Amino acid sequence: MTKRLGIAALIVYYLALATAANQRHLWHDELYTFYIARAPSLSDLWRDLRLDLNPPLGYFLARVAMQLFGNTAFAVRLPSMIGFLTGSLCLYALVSRRLRPSYGLLAVLIFWSTPALYFATEARPYGLILGFFGLAMLSWQRARESPRPAWAVPILAFGVCGMMLSHFFAIFFLTPFLLAELIRLIRSRHPDWPITAALFLPAILPLFFLPIQSGAAFPPAFQAGLRKMASYYYWTLHPEGWVILLGFCVALALRKTGAKSAARAEGLPHAELAFVVGLLALPITVNAAMMSTHGAFFTRYAAPALFAYPLVLVFLLSAVTGSNRFSALAMCGLLALYIPIQNLAKPRPASLNIAQIHPELPLVAASGLTFLEMDHYEPPETVGRLYYLTDREHALQYAHATLFEGPAIKQHFPIRARVEPFVDFVQAHPRFLVLGTPDYPEDWLLRYLLAIHARLEFLGEFPSEYKDSQLFVAEMLAR
Repeated sequence: MTKRLGIAALIVYYLALATAANQRHLWHDELYTFYIARAPSLSDLWRDLRLDLNPPLGYFLARVAMQLFGNTAFAVRLPSMIGFLTGSLCLYALVSRRLRPSYGLLAVLIFWSTPALYFATEARPYGLILGFFGLAMLSWQRARESPRPAWAVPILAFGVCGMMLSHFFAIFFLTPFLLAELIRLIRSRHPDWPITAALFLPAILPLFFLPIQSGAAFPPAFQAGLRKMASYYYWTLHPEGWVILLGFCVALALRKTGAKSAARAEGLPHAELAFVVGLLALPITVNAAMMSTHGAFFTRYAAPALFAYPLVLVFLLSAVTGSNRFSALAMCGLLALYIPIQNLAKPRPASLNIAQIHPELPLVAASGLTFLEMDHYEPPETVGRLYYLTDREHALQYAHATLFEGPAIKQHFPIRARVEPFVDFVQAHPRFLVLGTPDYPEDWLLRYLLAIHARLEFLGEFPSEYKDSQLFVAEMLAR
């Protein structure tokens, strides 16, 4: 009964959080999911995968959701919402089985206190990844028990398959499982072939989708490296780490409250300790792999590592408090108050209000991120004069990035605005508006205009939900 109440409370709380978070607009990467999932046919969807470089599962699920609920932000995010909730409930079940339901609840709230919660309402593969990883993690734990439940190995294989069909980096997410199985093999000297097959056989699935991959250059600020390895742990616990630490101190202060606990803290088996170590090592593993190709690394690329924080903290708290229920519930209360404040209590930016500023001039978005979002959300009078300018040579020279210089999205997506080569544009429009951020690593246009001493007049800041807010008038000088 206690477990059922805990699960019901989590679901209700989650739905409230997800409903509020869904009010933000679809950002650039989500719009790729939206447009690809809306492709006229499945063959067009398969063709358009080359634009986004991910396996197809997330797009197929988003397509089904939009067919059921309409072409809305809620529908395209629904697979991620369900996936994230699934992963969270698996974490709850895993911890509750080892400790008690209050510690399962605490584990989930710690998990939601990290950047992981953002993936719950983002139409990208990461919510699905966390859901499938949670299924694999829970079924792997149960598959190690005796007697082994009949469902454990098939669900493990299903979870691994789901990860492989959702993101190309899923191959790295096997690291915790493989490390744990290696430790178990060393100790028992007997391989567990069903578990081994469930982990390894699905790993061949990404090979069928390698043809959709294409190379792109990323600026040094985004590239993987030793600094990214170290900073991952800081950025995923800042500022949440201080609140979690405060909650931990409150929990310790209450460790002698109430009757003596009937449940005592259980030490994790060696294989499960190795699993947690493998989770914590995921940012290092992915970074090391991407460094060899100068690829980018973002926090989301090692999303399953965020499961490590609640696992470490709840078992540590259980060990030092004797699995005291009041300690866990006190920390739960603090985090339940903090999570909506941190994630939802942020002022919503005003709409971009530049329609009446030099309406006679074309408007250039310096960033591909801002361009795609403005094209989707701005009124026709703004989109009618909106441009994105391409020049691969300048992009490489001034931003070391070619992500937005590749396939023409107008050939695949219903883009209303215009994409033109820089040279052709400035010949027809020597004076134009630029919305951009001069020091953003991935954007080249404003840097190039400064380098050639074009005349730039700063018109002011225009905050909105877009990445860029600084508006300039640019004028090409005769040479």
